[in-house]
Amino acid sequence: MNLSPREGRVRWGPWTWIELSSVVFLITTAVHHLAYRNLQSAKVMNGIAVSGFAVSALLAACGLSIAASRLIARLVRREPLVLGVRAVVAGLSFALLSVGMMVLGALLAAFSAVDSSRGRQLRHRGRTLLAPIRSGAAWSELAMPNSDEVPDGVPDAWRENGRTEHASVASFARLTLELLAVGAPASLVAAANLDGLDEIRHTEACFALAESLDGRAQSPAPFPEAEKASALPRARRYALARLAITSLIDGAIQEGVSARVAAKLSRRAVRPAIAAVLEQIARDEGRHAAHAWDIVEWCLNEGGAPVAFALLGASTYLPAYRPSARREPARVGAWECFGIPGRELELEQYMATRGHAVERVGALVSGSITSLIQGRALSDSRSARAS
Repeated sequence: MNLSPREGRVRWGPWTWIELSSVVFLITTAVHHLAYRNLQSAKVMNGIAVSGFAVSALLAACGLSIAASRLIARLVRREPLVLGVRAVVAGLSFALLSVGMMVLGALLAAFSAVDSSRGRQLRHRGRTLLAPIRSGAAWSELAMPNSDEVPDGVPDAWRENGRTEHASVASFARLTLELLAVGAPASLVAAANLDGLDEIRHTEACFALAESLDGRAQSPAPFPEAEKASALPRARRYALARLAITSLIDGAIQEGVSARVAAKLSRRAVRPAIAAVLEQIARDEGRHAAHAWDIVEWCLNEGGAPVAFALLGASTYLPAYRPSARREPARVGAWECFGIPGRELELEQYMATRGHAVERVGALVSGSITSLIQGRALSDSRSARAS
């Protein structure tokens, strides 16, 4: 927006409307998040999102219309068209890019199968990939003291935890390749490899603990499905956006939830061996979540506005809480003294972690988008003065 000395009135430039569009989008995201935390009503949340994003799109369309009208005016006056064409193309490109990346982010988030009790997982078309279990002590050789009798189902629940930790080993191996593919710095690649080693220890601890509870030596079977995990797109900008979103959901949120849940359970455990395993998992998963945020921030700095809009779209449509498939005693929290979380604990920690993630994403990307808009507005102002 600027004041025309010739006409003595305020004139709204194309980028002013686009700036307003982004502000409305940010407000919609914030209100949608508050509704999620307080109402948890899909109808209300979808209504807020559709209405707010529709207004945001309308404001962006106004900016494009102004740019187009100025181009037409130049044609009528037979003035040079370079600046007018540039404004229309730039405005249209920015609008299409922002909307497209927001939709991409929302779709990637919507199709992510989030089980709040698990960390990083491998997925194929939204389906979580886990290895089967077979007899053998290949992954249960850690020394664990034999425990007193526990309820039927507790050892198998710990083996299921081991399956998810085993899948996380493959997930971090995939993450290492993805980081190398997009040219990530050595610090991020090193962190991913160290985190993968943590997951190996978690897998061994879970299967060894299960064996100490019921005397059965079992381990993960061959895992050929690991090769089905989806690869990053070839275009670097889209690859950065996808890597940022998967790190947000699988790393920052899921690993963060896992750390919170394990920390709570470690204080409720009645067996020292179980408490020790949970304490180790809580420390490691908390560090993994911090590393995931490092990846999100690096992708945002590298990818700029496209990654920012993709993250905003993803943070608006993060998956709802999905309880783990466990037996009834576990679901109601009766096995929490044995390290198996109930639904209430999982939901509580998921909502807390999700809320923090949405707020942090909003803080990260708002600065990026504001800087871009200010740069575009300055360019628009210079172009207007030059004409």
